[in-house]
Amino acid sequence: MLKEITMSAISVLLFASILPIYAQIAPLDASIWIPSKVISKQEYYGLIVVNSNLENDVAFNVITDNEEVINIITETVQIQKGKHHGIIKFETKGTGNAKIYGVYKDTLLEQNVQVVESGNTPTELDLIFPSTLVDVLVDNNRHVGYVFLLNDFGNPVIAEKPIAITLTSNGDIVLQKNSVTINPGSHYARFSFEAKGEGSVTATAQNIEPDEATIAISDPSQIELRIEPAPNPIPTSSSAEVYFWLERDGKPYVPSHNVKITLKIDKSANLSFDAVIKGAIVLSESTTDRQATDPDAMKVITRSNAQLDRDSTKEFVLEKGNYYGKATVYASFDETGSISISGIAESANPTKNEETVKSVNTVTVSTTKSTYERATSTKVFAFPNPALDKVEIIVSSESDSGPVLEGMEEEFVIFPDNKIDVISPTGKIKTDENYGIIIAKVKSLGTTEIFAQRNEVEGSEETVEIQTKFVKNPDITVIPLPIIFGVEQDLFLISSSQDRIVTNPNSTKNGNLISITSTPSFDYEIIQDGKSVITVRGTINDLLEDDPVVHIASNAFTATETLSVYNPSRNKIESMHPSTVYAEEPFPIVNYITDLDENPLRKAELRVSSGATMNIVGDLVFLNQSGTHGIIFYEKNTVPVESTITVSGSTTQQVQEQIQQVVEQKPTVFTYEIIVENGEGSGTYAEGSNVTISAAPTINDMIIVKKKLVGWENLPYAEATVTFEADSDVETRPIYQDDFMLLLLIGGAGGGAGAIIMLKKRMKKQSANEPSDEEKSIDELLEG
Repeated sequence: MLKEITMSAISVLLFASILPIYAQIAPLDASIWIPSKVISKQEYYGLIVVNSNLENDVAFNVITDNEEVINIITETVQIQKGKHHGIIKFETKGTGNAKIYGVYKDTLLEQNVQVVESGNTPTELDLIFPSTLVDVLVDNNRHVGYVFLLNDFGNPVIAEKPIAITLTSNGDIVLQKNSVTINPGSHYARFSFEAKGEGSVTATAQNIEPDEATIAISDPSQIELRIEPAPNPIPTSSSAEVYFWLERDGKPYVPSHNVKITLKIDKSANLSFDAVIKGAIVLSESTTDRQATDPDAMKVITRSNAQLDRDSTKEFVLEKGNYYGKATVYASFDETGSISISGIAESANPTKNEETVKSVNTVTVSTTKSTYERATSTKVFAFPNPALDKVEIIVSSESDSGPVLEGMEEEFVIFPDNKIDVISPTGKIKTDENYGIIIAKVKSLGTTEIFAQRNEVEGSEETVEIQTKFVKNPDITVIPLPIIFGVEQDLFLISSSQDRIVTNPNSTKNGNLISITSTPSFDYEIIQDGKSVITVRGTINDLLEDDPVVHIASNAFTATETLSVYNPSRNKIESMHPSTVYAEEPFPIVNYITDLDENPLRKAELRVSSGATMNIVGDLVFLNQSGTHGIIFYEKNTVPVESTITVSGSTTQQVQEQIQQVVEQKPTVFTYEIIVENGEGSGTYAEGSNVTISAAPTINDMIIVKKKLVGWENLPYAEATVTFEADSDVETRPIYQDDFMLLLLIGGAGGGAGAIIMLKKRMKKQSANEPSDEEKSIDELLEG
């Protein structure tokens, strides 16, 4: 369909003015603009823009869905006839989200608004402790805590007036004072408290969100007593070695003072520190049912329960600087299933400042019947594990029946890897014994594999972990404090819950020496707030692209922490304004001074630069030239911001010219093209006029067969001549179909049918692929 439109857009506006009924029905083309983010307790302007040319004054009702956040001052916005702008005035009361609506008849406008506090306003408190663990090393359990002022965006804020902070505690926390004051020019205050156990501290202030911090009981890693027998199980009528050592965090622990080790065996009639019971039948009050003789037993002895109890306990001293020891135990003639070996490690006369040792442990062993059969294999044990500077390798003889007591002295060979070193790789198992021992020195750290072999006997392998000794980890924690650029303050804390820390090389006897470096470097001083807390104080004055990083190091640990520095003096400017306005009509512009994270600090004085002619009255601007204009917003100590505003509207002369063009414009005429192929009636017709088309009702194909018109392509008519109303473009042609009625009349039913068959055969010769329309017509006629 071809439609010629000659009416211009201005004609449409003219029709709208001529036909006011349509203007009343059509929705008003309008929009609302409100700054999307505003600061609490400020006045702002918004804008309603009507893009239509108003013939009458329009009044919008302005409301909000959250009057706790926003108060609408201009509840009715009047847009005068011929104007496009209506100014909304509102004020912010509190923080939160709200919507502002403009309502006129069936037109509803809405805009979301977020109200935030200024970045210069403190809105929450932040409690910070040197550690969330009770530090047993702090004198009298006294700690120093901090309370900071933060804004809505989590940045520190300097107090403009004194702010009183109320402190409360619960649990085992005792405050020295129940209040502190953050003075003007500062953004934090310190306070003291005693932590005798778990508890918490809460800080509150007027119109500021409170904060709470908790303290938990510290749980340093424990010093453990480890006990391991070898061989295990222990052969009867033989002996074994019980190794004991101290361990912490999976590493050998070397005490700085003597440690007393007490071992106790619960079935001393079967296993004892007394060599007399080796291979003996032990008779006591507890073994009255035992036969007094056995041909294989070495001897029979009698012991009271008191004697057995005394012989089952033995004390050893692990001297300072050593971390392991061993004791030889002896097995009687009788085997038994489960024997407990208990141990306790206790510090012996530690000095006042030394960490004490107290640990208990119990292991279960058994004794199994030994034999003098020929050995078929070896077993390898290696203790202590983990090893520090040396390791003892125990090689025992085994047979299919159990542990073997050698009838004569036997040699074995150790094949160590490169992590340990043995003076001689050859060891001996003495006569009537089950095992031999070789001591190896440690060369390097890691896992070492030890292989033992003896003549005509299957070898065996054991793995031992070689570790460095445990060095007390001070469990250093670096606590960054909220830092403001250019302000002298406490920058960060270093605390330890397990060891004393010092920074003076001359005081290493009093604690673990640490060093402090930073990248990039800055000047600072160190304040020792306690034996395990160091405060680093200074001023960050250099403008840096990246936040400074501090490194804490000693021979036992390293720690790295990034300090976050907030610089409220480095600002950006953010501008909010409508993107499209009308010439010579006022509209609002809101400029903010923001921090580098674009959080608003305060409203800025409206300073605008543009090539367009403009007037500024308070927060309202008038632009007098239509088109898209570049505009620059600027403020002292900020980076200027560029933007664009599109100004719509025409001058009075342009409006008069447009009206004159509308008056002279001819009415619009719609026409349609009608195309008839193989017929009559083609032409151009006006919309709604009558169109008549025609074609021959029949046409000759052969002498006795004709074609009959049965319809029109793209039209719903079957007559040879039709008339219809022009309402669209049409292309058509007549549709014909073969008519055999004359042939039937001439030849009768039989002759006609024969003639039809002959015609059909002739047409098949002409088209051997698909049946033609004529063939289809003949088939239909025959079937009929």
